[in-house]
Amino acid sequence: MLKKFFVFFLLLLLANCASPGSALLGPVFTGATTKSLASASVSYTTNHMVRQAHSSLKQYKENTRKVAKKITDEFKIHLSN
Repeated sequence: MLKKFFVFFLLLLLANCASPGSALLGPVFTGATTKSLASASVSYTTNHMVRQAHSSLKQYKENTRKVAKKITDEFKIHLSN
């Protein structure tokens, strides 16, 4: 009986040195529990929105320059006549 208890205690001691269960499951479960997936998706979405705003602002500035140049060119034509 003492031998069985010793073997059981030894197995229990060695099993505690094994890798944790989440290490075997991969980053999917650990990312979901630490909410890093949500943080990454918010970061990606924000970055995408900022890039879109930057490109639309750039396009707006270019269109404004074209309109302003057209107005000044017409104004110069009217002044020269």
